[in-house]
Amino acid sequence: MTQPVSAQLRPEFAPPEVMMLGDSITEAGPWKTLFPKTRIVNRGVPGYTTDHLLREMKATVALRPAKVFLMIGINDLLRRATVEYTFKQYTLIVDELQKNKITVVMQATLECSRPQCGSTVDDVRALNQKLQAFALARNIQWLDLNPGLTNDAQGLLPKYTWDGLHLSKPAYLYWAERLKGFI
Repeated sequence: MTQPVSAQLRPEFAPPEVMMLGDSITEAGPWKTLFPKTRIVNRGVPGYTTDHLLREMKATVALRPAKVFLMIGINDLLRRATVEYTFKQYTLIVDELQKNKITVVMQATLECSRPQCGSTVDDVRALNQKLQAFALARNIQWLDLNPGLTNDAQGLLPKYTWDGLHLSKPAYLYWAERLKGFI
C-alpha cells in the first residue's frame, strides 16, 4: 500500500540542507549551480543588515535548514552602525539559529575595497576579530574568505569585485571552493 502524496517526503518539499543567509553579496551567489547535489536555499537580500535578519528570524527558522552559512554586517558598517552594535546583532542571530537546533557556520564579513569605502575596511577587520573570538569561544565553525580575496593595503582586491563591494565570478568560485569542506 502506498502512502498518500501528502505523506510522502518529496525532495522539493524537504527542508534545505544548506541555507545561505546574508545580504546582496550572498544573494548574488549562484549557489544552486555551484552545489547542484545539495538542497540549498539562498536567503541573501540586497541591502540587508543584521536588524533585517533578526526581524525575519521566524521565517528563516520556519524553513528548518540543517545548516546556515551566515555572512552579514557590511551594510551595518557602511550605514555607520558601530562595530559593537553590529557584533551584538550578529551574535543574536547566531543565538536564535542555535536555539532552534540549526547548525551555524559563521562567515567573516567580507572587506570592501579601501578606495571605495575607506575606513570601513578597518571596521570590518575589527568586527571580524570579535566574531572569530566569539566563534572560537562557542565552538562554532568559522570561515574567513578575506585572506584569499583581500590584502592589508587595499581590502577587497580589484580582480574579485566589480564595484569595490560586490563580488565577481572568480570570487564566487573561490568562496564555493572554500565551502566544500563545510557542506
